[in-house]
Amino acid sequence: MRAIEDILSDDLLSLYVEMPPASRADFKAKGEEAAGKIRRMIDSAAVVAKDILEVIVTWLKMIPGVNKFFLEQEAKIKTDKILAFVAEQKKKQI
Repeated sequence: MRAIEDILSDDLLSLYVEMPPASRADFKAKGEEAAGKIRRMIDSAAVVAKDILEVIVTWLKMIPGVNKFFLEQEAKIKTDKILAFVAEQKKKQI
């Protein structure tokens, strides 16, 4: 699950640091929850890009004042990275 958390947190440090401390704690907790949901999707072999994207978008909406374009772009990038990670893991199992 650490790899999923790393993908989700990628490129968000500057936004995270700018958040108020209470928001940071909530954002981190929801990020860990999102990573858990995605991990369960992967483990159940029900990896659907749309579902992963939805989990990530919901999580990223917690960022105060987030630009909609940024949110959609960042969620798409993270979804693609997660799908690539899943594909790589499946190759290793073969």
